[in-house]
Amino acid sequence: MKKRILLLAILFSLMSCVKIENQEKMALQPDIFPDYKSVTIPPNIAPLTFTVKGTKRLVADFLVGDSVAFRAVGDGKKGIKIPEKPWKALLAETAGRSFEVRVFVESFDNKWQEFLPFDVFVASDSIDAYVSYRLIKPDYEQADRMGLYQRDITTFDEKTIIENLQLNSKDKFGCVNCHSYWNYNADTMMYHARFVDVGTVIVTGDEAKKLNLTMKDMGKGTYPAWHPSAAYIAFSMNETMQVFHVFDDNRISVYDTKSDLMLYDVQKKEAIVDKRFLNSPELETFPSWSPDGEFLYFSSAKMSAEIPLNNDEIKYGIYRIRFDEKTATFGDSVECIVDADVTHKTQLFARVSPDNRYMLYTEADYGTFPIWHHEADLGMIDLQTGKHVDMSALNSASTESYHAWSSNGRWIVFSSRRIDGLYTRLYFAYFDKNGIVHKPFLMPQKTADFDLLRMKSYNVPEFSKNAVRRSKRQMRQIQAEAAEPVKVRYQ
Repeated sequence: MKKRILLLAILFSLMSCVKIENQEKMALQPDIFPDYKSVTIPPNIAPLTFTVKGTKRLVADFLVGDSVAFRAVGDGKKGIKIPEKPWKALLAETAGRSFEVRVFVESFDNKWQEFLPFDVFVASDSIDAYVSYRLIKPDYEQADRMGLYQRDITTFDEKTIIENLQLNSKDKFGCVNCHSYWNYNADTMMYHARFVDVGTVIVTGDEAKKLNLTMKDMGKGTYPAWHPSAAYIAFSMNETMQVFHVFDDNRISVYDTKSDLMLYDVQKKEAIVDKRFLNSPELETFPSWSPDGEFLYFSSAKMSAEIPLNNDEIKYGIYRIRFDEKTATFGDSVECIVDADVTHKTQLFARVSPDNRYMLYTEADYGTFPIWHHEADLGMIDLQTGKHVDMSALNSASTESYHAWSSNGRWIVFSSRRIDGLYTRLYFAYFDKNGIVHKPFLMPQKTADFDLLRMKSYNVPEFSKNAVRRSKRQMRQIQAEAAEPVKVRYQ
């Protein structure tokens, strides 16, 4: 009890001396942005900076029981400024239970209003410290300025992994994409570079190499997935085109004219191709491994000679095939997990939870690339029971697309266009031990308007437990090397 009193006394000393008088007491909770009301957060998350738009000034009291732990103040644009030490102390004290936030706002005519408090639940389960993503403008003609970045979720620090400005020539813009980590470990990673200094960079500990994964009559290595052993990377080999819509709310659709699966042996620098997946009448794409490495999941659809005219009829189901790590061979049969003929939808980006029980995926009306489809939502299946999990808490009227699990399986990160329908931002959501998805929240930023002013979309979020060690200069040096050829073995 003495420790708690001492903690509150220390925190109280940090409270800003804001004089609030004659406030009107409102019978409702404040309309805050971002919406952090009644969310569940990790005990190691950065401060939840928020604002109440259209106000001159705001004050937020953070309460534990009936006591004010600390007070934060701010303006209507950038929002409250939450001191770091009191915030961390608050999360440590309330892990496994809730705290409340009481908000006061001052209008431009100097009148105060006091709102009903809202609660925030602090889970006992931590979130991985880092999330990586690509930042890119929502345009289509060229790659422009973009790059791969890593954010420390426990703070507001963002690090550049590599930017295409490091690759650009005088007449071409480079592109960096499809980053992936092995087992949440940023020391073992890969990404592609397109158009300039073309190649696939693979980093394994102290070793780094650049490969040429563009192979004759097979396409180029595109969407990757590390095998849990780190011995292999599964790729889809895609030839991709775009369709621009005139009379459609979805601005653009992407389709594959060719899409096959390939396995890359990291030690032997060898591409292993199962002939069943090569030039087949199926379009196989977006590979993903089960956490035990025994199954490769992927999406597949029947090829049509009428693409792109009937692109809206192409619907992908989710399948899996057994894998033998010792022989690097796939099983005889392919199992359907989500049947597009039954759902009449397209299902993509399958990701299996670390406990091997749940499969998270994106579902849309059609096609292979739903990031511009407003109807795209997240879906989930319990692989033990075959039942669908209620995902209504995560989905919105706009696009939900890329997603990933945290290493403990308790947190989901996903991209959504729910704020304005144009830019994708990152959201986190708690997935509890009972298989229930909780209300998502926008990734905290230093100011409440940060993501509104950053005219870039976040995509392909990926958790990691540690930071990328190499500097962007070191990554550039690797990228500047000549790409090594890759042997191909058919089976």
